[in-house]
Amino acid sequence: MRTLLVGCGDHGSNTLLPAALSAGINVSALVDSNYDEACRLARLWSIPGAHASVDDIDPGKFDAALIALPIAAQAAHATWALSNHLHTFVEKPPAPDLPGLRALAEQADRSGVLCRVGMNFRWAEGVLTLLAKVDSGRFGRVSYTRVTHIARKPVEPFQDLSFEASLFHAQGIHAIDLATVLMPGAVTVSGQILEVQRGRLCILVGEDSRAGRRFEAAFGSCAAGFYHQLDVITCTGDLLQLRNLSELVHLPSGGDIDVDEYPGARVLWRRSPIGCGYATAGYAPELAAFHDLVGGQPPP
Repeated sequence: MRTLLVGCGDHGSNTLLPAALSAGINVSALVDSNYDEACRLARLWSIPGAHASVDDIDPGKFDAALIALPIAAQAAHATWALSNHLHTFVEKPPAPDLPGLRALAEQADRSGVLCRVGMNFRWAEGVLTLLAKVDSGRFGRVSYTRVTHIARKPVEPFQDLSFEASLFHAQGIHAIDLATVLMPGAVTVSGQILEVQRGRLCILVGEDSRAGRRFEAAFGSCAAGFYHQLDVITCTGDLLQLRNLSELVHLPSGGDIDVDEYPGARVLWRRSPIGCGYATAGYAPELAAFHDLVGGQPPP
C-alpha cells in the first residue's frame, strides 16, 4: 500500500508517521507546507519523497493518504484524496463543523474508496480488553458508564474556533466516542461547563430512563498531564475499571460466585512494562486495521 502522509506538524511527525511505520504501512512520500521539515523527516525515516503541496503530487502513484493537519485544512485535503480515488485516513475531527462533515461524508460515499477517521482510544490495548470483557456476556449488559478524559491542553482556542469548540475537537470527541461505544442509545443528552482555574472542564450526560441506563463523559484541559479512566457498571452489579489505560480491575457484585472467598478487586489486565507508546494509545492498532481494510481483509 503506497501511502502519502499529508501534514508533518507535531502530531503528523511525532505520532502518526512512526505509528504508521510500526503498523507496517509503506509511507513513501511526505507533504507539508514547511518543505524543509518534510525533507528533514524524509531523510530521518528514509522516505523517498517530500513535497510542499498536494498539487506537486501525482496521485496515481499512491494507494492511500494519511492526513494530519490543522482542523480547518483537513476537509479540503481529505476531499482531494477521495476525489483522486485514494483510500483516506484522516485524523479527528475531519471537518470543523457539521455541514463540512456531511459534505465530506457524501464525497466519501461517492468516491468508491475507503475513508476512515482516526479515533485512537477505541484501539488502545486496555480499551480493547475492556470491550472484550463486556462483549463476553459474563457481566451482563452495561447500565452505567463514566469516561474521564482530562489533559493539559488546549488552554487557548484554536484558530477560528471558540474555546469550547476547541476543547470538544481536542478532547471531548474521544470521551464522548468511548461513552457511546460502551453504551449506545442515549435518548436525552445534556451538558455543563464547570468552573476551573485553568483551561476548561465539561461534563456531558446521556440517559435512557426507560431502560435504566446512563453515561457520563468528563473532558477537560485543566490537568497537569493526561488522566484517563473508564468505569463501567453492569446490570449484574459488577464494576470494571480501566485506570490510565494501564490496569483493568474487576470489582465483583454481591452475587459473584467467588465473592465470599474473596470480595476484593481482581486485576484482569495490566500493561506490559515495555508496552508503552503507539499501541497503548491505540495509534498503531487503528492504522494496522486501516491497512488491513485497504488490503481487503474483513473489518475487525
